[in-house]
Amino acid sequence: MGDITIKDLSFSYEEGGKIILEDIHTRIRAGEFVCVLGQSGCGKSTLLRLIAGLEKPSAGELSIDGETIDGASLRRGVVFQDYGLFPWMTAGENIMLALKQRFPDRRKEELKKIASDMLGRVGLEENVYGKLPKELSGGMKQRCAIAQAFSIDPPILLMDEPFGALDAVTRARLQDLILELWAQGEPKKTVLFVTHDVDEAMLLANRILVLGQSPSNIIYDCVIPEEKRPTRAAQFEDPEVLKMRTELIRQINMDVADHVEKGI
Repeated sequence: MGDITIKDLSFSYEEGGKIILEDIHTRIRAGEFVCVLGQSGCGKSTLLRLIAGLEKPSAGELSIDGETIDGASLRRGVVFQDYGLFPWMTAGENIMLALKQRFPDRRKEELKKIASDMLGRVGLEENVYGKLPKELSGGMKQRCAIAQAFSIDPPILLMDEPFGALDAVTRARLQDLILELWAQGEPKKTVLFVTHDVDEAMLLANRILVLGQSPSNIIYDCVIPEEKRPTRAAQFEDPEVLKMRTELIRQINMDVADHVEKGI
């Protein structure tokens, strides 16, 4: 479960308007952790919204396990940079809302235990359950959003620059948390993680897709074998890792230079 197929996908927000994505063609296998990398405005978030079912393709096909995506689904968890928590609900109530929609036949007490346990798994104390988002730090709110996404146990997790607004230390802790939760999954979830940070992509992913400038398509597809995935400690020391990092940056810069030269 969680196999995503994209065939000749194109998208514009208006018929006859500016093309954002053009002829995207790839397959994301179940259990892969894929980072979508590229410059701001290249269509990374748009691609994620299409897979989430929040937008419809202008052309092409987009399917999960052979079924065409038709609208949003709780079988695809989404984590945005702005947390996505209702401000008038406590952290626990936000998670419970998703759980009730995902598992309507389960008892309230059972769902509450799932919510409490998940908050604990993401490193939050028990009293956070009853706190409103305004009472939480940015890092705590993002942990709540992650807990909400994982609590409904979706086979696919879509993350749109979820750590972009956080300080470096909190960001590093949450990167490690996501990797830990993903590694513990059985089977592993399919993760699509949008970022413009090359180092973040290399740390998290076992595959990196680089999108070019708009109208965007995939200009580079890099698979990172498990044995070569960099640790945080070795990220800037291992020659092979540094070579891979240099190539990713080169691909992005070449694409930018090409668009500047053409006046696009």
